[in-house]
Amino acid sequence: MKYLSFLLPALLLASTLSSQALRKNPTWNKQTKSQPDAQAGGWFINLGITGARAKITLEKPKEFEIAFVFPDTPAHAKILPGDRITGVNGRSFSEPHKFGYGPKFFGYEGPMLELGKALDSNSGTITLQFIRAGKPLATTLELPKKHRSFSKTFPYDCPKTDRILKEAHTYLLSKQRPDGLWSSRPDANAFAALTLLGSGQKDHLPAVKKSVKKMAASTNDEIDYGGLDCWKYTLYGTTLSEYYLLTREKWVLPELEEIKSWLLQAQFVNGGWGHRPKDKPGGNGYGAINCITMQAKLALALMMRCGLDVPAANFRATHDFVAKGTNDIGYVWYKDGGRQNPSYADMGRTGITALAHHISPVGGKEYRDFARLTASCIGSFPKTFPDTHGSPLLGLAWTGLGALADPKEFRKLMDYNRWHFALALTPEGNFYYQPNRDNNSQDYSADPRLNATAANALVLSAKFKILQITGAKPIALK
Repeated sequence: MKYLSFLLPALLLASTLSSQALRKNPTWNKQTKSQPDAQAGGWFINLGITGARAKITLEKPKEFEIAFVFPDTPAHAKILPGDRITGVNGRSFSEPHKFGYGPKFFGYEGPMLELGKALDSNSGTITLQFIRAGKPLATTLELPKKHRSFSKTFPYDCPKTDRILKEAHTYLLSKQRPDGLWSSRPDANAFAALTLLGSGQKDHLPAVKKSVKKMAASTNDEIDYGGLDCWKYTLYGTTLSEYYLLTREKWVLPELEEIKSWLLQAQFVNGGWGHRPKDKPGGNGYGAINCITMQAKLALALMMRCGLDVPAANFRATHDFVAKGTNDIGYVWYKDGGRQNPSYADMGRTGITALAHHISPVGGKEYRDFARLTASCIGSFPKTFPDTHGSPLLGLAWTGLGALADPKEFRKLMDYNRWHFALALTPEGNFYYQPNRDNNSQDYSADPRLNATAANALVLSAKFKILQITGAKPIALK
């Protein structure tokens, strides 16, 4: 299986990306065939469990313009397409939505943040102010009791998180294909399998085993330049490792040896990995980049914990590569440059860096300090959480899990982003892929809920501390 389409936006110029999602030229007409979202007729903002979908326009950045309302939801017949939502619970939206991407624009101040906060703090009802045919009106929606507020310590000790994860697991099981996978996208497959595995529910293991068997069958130790396979091998290497560490099924070890061999062959001389393995005839495009390099480091670190021998020089080179792109505040830039740039952008690369170093069974204090530094950057700039580059859902998962390297930074991230989980949650209890400023539209057109549910639920799975990547006590090397 070739991974030809993953992270296509990461291969496009910024000028091309500027036409997507909530940027200056929104693509609200993007279609999906996946139900029930195909009914909405476009890629709109999910307004939490109300059942309404909306857009924000440049002309009216302090308002939602309702685009669709699903039947049999709290908003049905109370809010209509064309209505302009101007406030919630008696207060007008106070800030305009900021269109763009980067430090000046990160954050969702305005309608999305304010409605998300109201949904999180709901007591069973929510009142929306809106304009219809030029007339100011208000309506009160009755919300499902099961989706009241997150606890102060969520995802830990949180009944709402428990309900969401139960529904997410049921949804992911229902979406698994007969071959064991969920998608042509390795990140969706890996995150779905890891979410189910990380639940600790034994009745989910047959589904997980079916998926990792298929992952193993799609990998070998022979380099082929036909696709963007570094994404697949790094993600599947992590998934198979976590599966082995929990089940100790011996058949996994030869499969991991194959993946390890492939990764070592694919590694660049500078210590990194790119979209494709090194030495691709005709060139390798961007060359080595930090996100994939750290996914490789994570996979290799877990393989070490499985008992595989990873050459020390190759493993050390991954750190040396990422260090060249990490500044003093712990932010990890795209490639191996940027060490002297004091600023920051989105946090997906920083998150996987924190996680890979935190999980590493070698490196001692140096790696632990590096993990805490990068995790502190995440906690210092939590607004970037749902707004990462190329594939925001991949970045969201790595950002959340990476912050676990320092519990206080994870707390900062989760506290700020309560609104995100509340706004992205659907009435059915799964998560929706929200438009933002740097989207991978393939996630929407394929299935707006599949990868979103897997990625968000994987972050919330930190409450179980079952997997190495979700906070389990590290397994010592033998």
